[in-house]
Amino acid sequence: MEYKDYYKILGVDKTASKEDIKKQYKKLARKYHPDVNPGNKEAEEKFKAINEAHEVLSDDEKRKKYDTLGADWKRYEQTGGQGGGFDWSQYGQPGGGDYQTYSDGFGGGDFSDFFSSIFGNMGGGGRGRRASMSAKGQDYTADLALSLEEAYTGGKKTITVNGKNLRINIKPGVEDGQTIRLK
Repeated sequence: MEYKDYYKILGVDKTASKEDIKKQYKKLARKYHPDVNPGNKEAEEKFKAINEAHEVLSDDEKRKKYDTLGADWKRYEQTGGQGGGFDWSQYGQPGGGDYQTYSDGFGGGDFSDFFSSIFGNMGGGGRGRRASMSAKGQDYTADLALSLEEAYTGGKKTITVNGKNLRINIKPGVEDGQTIRLK
């Protein structure tokens, strides 16, 4: 799928506000509208591209998908957000792993070492998704490994704490470093 830089098409920065996007869209739509440029195929194509860019960048959810997935955002949306037929391996470890551990941003090392230092060798992994549990006044914190697809669509994960398996419900759109409180 060919990557279309919607920000470039509209002539705005990636940090542009919705109002800036709307203002630039109106300006370009007037300039390239088919009624203003009858018979001009180039202007018509430009107008279509401007409309497509505006449709994505003016919708917070679509814009977030576009910013996260780039050219693949539309293919992901067409699969109903379930990842069917979508190749997620390019978003994992180099070489197509299931998830990326992001150890560089957290002082190096593997998060499983961090998890082990808190819970011993009871399980877990890392990616910066946090699961917290309170028991008898004591908090437990662990980093939970999630693939990009799991972080985006949500799902259930199992971790072991003090010999007990806990099934955690991950809400769609969980972000790196987010805390999940278990009751």
